[in-house]
Order: sequence, then C-alpha cells, then structure tokens
Amino acid sequence: MQWRGSGFVVLSWWYLVAGIAAVGVLVIAFLDVRWGGRIVAGAFLVGAVIRLVARPSRKAGGLNVRSRALDVLILLALGLGVLIASATVNVRAEVPDRPAVGSAVR
Repeated sequence: MQWRGSGFVVLSWWYLVAGIAAVGVLVIAFLDVRWGGRIVAGAFLVGAVIRLVARPSRKAGGLNVRSRALDVLILLALGLGVLIASATVNVRAEVPDRPAVGSAVR
C-alpha cells in the first residue's frame, strides 16, 4: 500500500506488533524478565496470526516481507525462541560462599 508520490508506505498492523513488543521490553527492563519475554513472544505470535489471515497480503502492511508461508514460519520461530529463552533464563543465580581473601581454609 503506497500513497501516490509520497514514498510513504503504510505499515498498519506492524505498529500493533511493535507496540506489544515494546511493552514487553519495558516489562523486561523494569519488572520481570519472564513476563516480559512472554509478552514479546506473544507479539511475534500475534504478528504470525495477522500475517496468516490478512487477505489480500498487502493488508498485512509491514508484516508482508516475503511469501506468506515464510513470514509466518519466521514469526512463529522467533516467538517460540523468545518464549523458550525467557522461560529457561536463570534470574536468580546463586553464588557459592567463598572464604575471604587471606583467611585460612580449615
């Protein structure tokens, strides 16, 4: 979709997906890594669904990059990858107690 002569491409649904992902990044930064990761993964999954059901393809706006099948596959893979990464991240790493420098070990 392009306005005549302006060079401006309407991205439409892409703004929704980017907004959800931005909220997820803010949640990661200020609240909780796991919940933020779930939100970012959800943004990718929402993008995949929109790209899958938008008919004709140009209605998908900025989500329309390659073929429909490849776009959906890539968005699903990214969503699943972010979901797995955020679910398995160790946010409370435990450091074993270490003796103080210079103290004798008994």
